[in-house]
Amino acid sequence: MANYATDGKVGIERTGADSSPKHRLGTTVAAADNTTLIYVYANEVIASGTGVELAAAFTASASSGGELTALYAIASGEYGWVSDGTLTVQS
Repeated sequence: MANYATDGKVGIERTGADSSPKHRLGTTVAAADNTTLIYVYANEVIASGTGVELAAAFTASASSGGELTALYAIASGEYGWVSDGTLTVQS
């Protein structure tokens, strides 16, 4: 999976969750696979590859019907990147 930033934003590490916020919630970046990555706060445990649903203020929870996908496991109270495969990034 080629979900690395291609839009010139620096400091985007998508290898694991953060215990404190490293970016503003809702930050989006263009990814190499034509998806968009969104920085969120997990209000419950979200397993890697699980569907994700966003609530107000970019609070994420696991959802079987979510259009977003967790790139890696995110513990409750942690921050991380999710992928929105439904958005096409325009170059």
